Amino acid sequence: MSRQVVVAGTAGGVGTTTVAALLFAGLQHEPGGAPVLQDRSSGELGLRLPEGDEVASLDGNVQLADHGSHALRCGADGNLWEVMVVVAPATARGLVDANEVLDAIEARHGKGRLRRVVVVLAAVFGWHRLGEGMHRLRERVGTRSVILLPQDLSLAAGGRVPLVRLSTHSERAQWQLVGVVRDRLRSTAPSGG
Repeated sequence: MSRQVVVAGTAGGVGTTTVAALLFAGLQHEPGGAPVLQDRSSGELGLRLPEGDEVASLDGNVQLADHGSHALRCGADGNLWEVMVVVAPATARGLVDANEVLDAIEARHGKGRLRRVVVVLAAVFGWHRLGEGMHRLRERVGTRSVILLPQDLSLAAGGRVPLVRLSTHSERAQWQLVGVVRDRLRSTAPSGG
């Protein structure tokens, strides 16, 4: 059975498809091949992929699914995913929304399931105090599993994500995301094969 990585946002327009494209770009050169893509959102994922969807090989054991703005529903149905990436705006409301998703996962599947969740907070324009709220998220899912994706005009533009124009901070956030997801997938890999 394939292991599914679900990327889902707390609301529309928070960067879910962009985060899915960044994650795919980082995982596409894995030794087993690129994950199989599923666009369960607006159908825009293929248009955001930095290098398009042509890859040398596919790993049929790993699926990457963009679920759009359905984080709360996907979180509650934890049987559908091995790793869940929750995308929320880096605002006070975004922190509340991310915690609501975590509450739903914990209520339905127990506290241990939160160790399979990564929270990406996408920075928005303006000044937002996040300190205490980010601390609470990190306590719940782990320090490495809360990632701040900074404002980056390269990510805000439509079309393919231009990896070569990402800021150093955006690149760092992308590789942190890829590393955490990769670690979660390795820790759940089926034994003996």
